[in-house]
Amino acid sequence: MTTSSLRDLPTRFALPLIGDTLAFASDPSGFLGKRAAELGPVFKVELFGHPTACFVGPEAFALLLDDNNVERAGANPPHVQAIFNPQAVPFLDGAAQKRRKRLLMHAFREEALAGYLPVLEQVIERYARRWSSLGPFSWVPELDALGFGVAGALFVGADPSKDDPTIAEAFGKTAAGLLSVPIPLPFTTYGKALKARDFLLTVVDSAIDAHEKPTASKTNVLAQLMGARDGDGDKLSRDELRIETFHFFGAYAAVIGGLSFLASCLGQRRDIADRARDEVRRVVGKGPLELVTLKKLEYVDRVTKEVRRALPILPLTFFGTVKRDLTFDGMRIPAGHRSIGCLGATMLDEKVFRDASKLDPDRWLNANERQEQAWVPHGGGIHEEGHRCAGERLAALMMKVFAVKMLQGYTWTFAEGQDFSPTRDKLFATPVDGLKVQTFKNA
Repeated sequence: MTTSSLRDLPTRFALPLIGDTLAFASDPSGFLGKRAAELGPVFKVELFGHPTACFVGPEAFALLLDDNNVERAGANPPHVQAIFNPQAVPFLDGAAQKRRKRLLMHAFREEALAGYLPVLEQVIERYARRWSSLGPFSWVPELDALGFGVAGALFVGADPSKDDPTIAEAFGKTAAGLLSVPIPLPFTTYGKALKARDFLLTVVDSAIDAHEKPTASKTNVLAQLMGARDGDGDKLSRDELRIETFHFFGAYAAVIGGLSFLASCLGQRRDIADRARDEVRRVVGKGPLELVTLKKLEYVDRVTKEVRRALPILPLTFFGTVKRDLTFDGMRIPAGHRSIGCLGATMLDEKVFRDASKLDPDRWLNANERQEQAWVPHGGGIHEEGHRCAGERLAALMMKVFAVKMLQGYTWTFAEGQDFSPTRDKLFATPVDGLKVQTFKNA
């Protein structure tokens, strides 16, 4: 096929100057999902002043994941890079990205994850006991607090026996800045995001200082990162530790959304909850959890996997820039276009998943290669050195431990008439009405 015979990327009318940015920012998931349904697996939108190629489905995603096609440096909106730092691993390319990713993965080896299990159990059990004494309450804010209680303990070595609400509050303000108008004044959403970012960086700095002492705990992510060594003895610098620990806080917000949809699923679908609870009772003993035991929970694993597919938390990947002219299905994707992968639209694609909106854990019993490649809640591609989220294994472990502890000891009922669908005006989705619930400790 000659260049002249290629079609332009399909698109829709966009407003002058602002393009599709306002429509995207007000509902990222809905905007991208609607465009994908209308325009197909590769289409063009105008975001943050740039023509942007959007990729949906495993075949289109393969183009995006090839470093020969796409580079990340300088591609994301300046305000997003300012919040996360332009030297964070999602914005790196080539040898620098691969080196950083290999060192980061040191913190997510099996032996490291085993060391995090007691912290996960302690924080989840502490919150679960409290929830059963509250009467009716909204679960999403509580899961926020739980999630950042775990994040504080695992990422900076905070005390898992008590809460530090300043971390959750600061990250909430930081995350709000990602979809805000980037005016850096103290009273704006973006200005408050920058101030909250600076507070979190001081928390990380203090944690690094504390972990340099010989008596510091070794069973948290920061300690593992500080001890990480590449094959030639290379290690993360202090600045790299600072940047990536903050980045992990940001990425961890998606886990909180995952917990909220998992709790929603288990509370609404008694068939799924009963089957998962039976498996937990059959497989898990009464002592502390162990990785080897959790691996035997095959149905619970499918449940947590399917929840992340059917109820996507994040709508898109970070941005990239197309390095060279590409083609897909007779269309030309020009060099210089920005690029994003549409996570939610890919996982809800009816061409890949039959009855895609239906939550069916057993669809993973006989999943084909295309479906596995389309499961992208944490990004796609190679885990060890690619752009897939480094903390995916920790996210999966957190969801599994939460399911086990709640199914072992508690039941819960939701208030009638509430909206369980995902929020549309936030980057990290949670149920719209906040999960109005009451939990009960089992006899």
